[in-house]
Amino acid sequence: MARVVVLDVDGTLMDTNYLHTEAWARALDEVGRQVPRAQIHKQIGKGAGLLAREFIEDEEDAEKADERHHEIFMGMQEHGYPLTGAKELIASLAERGYEVWLVTSAKPDELEQYLDQLETEGKLTGIVSSSEVENSKPAPDIFELALERAGSSPEEIVAVGDAIWDVESANEVGIRTVAVLSGGAFSEEELKEAGAVAVYNGCAEILDSGFPENL
Repeated sequence: MARVVVLDVDGTLMDTNYLHTEAWARALDEVGRQVPRAQIHKQIGKGAGLLAREFIEDEEDAEKADERHHEIFMGMQEHGYPLTGAKELIASLAERGYEVWLVTSAKPDELEQYLDQLETEGKLTGIVSSSEVENSKPAPDIFELALERAGSSPEEIVAVGDAIWDVESANEVGIRTVAVLSGGAFSEEELKEAGAVAVYNGCAEILDSGFPENL
């Protein structure tokens, strides 16, 4: 029986994946790498350092692209907003007594605005950021830290994410993951092949399903 719900942010709770894709496209172009946005979109959800190195071999250029992506994205962040049902899902889980954790690759200053937009005050048990671990998604480090901080067994936790990187990362430590299509990069088939136990259109559909009691 789940007592802890771990939520990804970008693409799951916030409609920001396409903004990240555009910011990466511009940042990569600045270091001489024109990459189709469709390819970049498939990498969103990985840690920034890993994502940059998918397209850039030179370490200095990769670091520069990472920095520029963040700068460009922060100038675009105001155009992001909570996905349908995201605020309501968080509120409902908290009201029903579940521990609600955010597990995210978002940088701290990105996350600050999300917390306000999602109206999370008094509803979250905690936040685990990829900046706190050695290896970001799809490595399992971030979920291992979430397990440790929640003081829970994998059987007591269920995760929600939009990318195969979320599913693979959580599954590696034995955490069941449901996926949403709202991130736009992966199909239901791809997410299930990665190990998702269920796939929903988005947070509103998850909430309507009776999650997580229905798992």
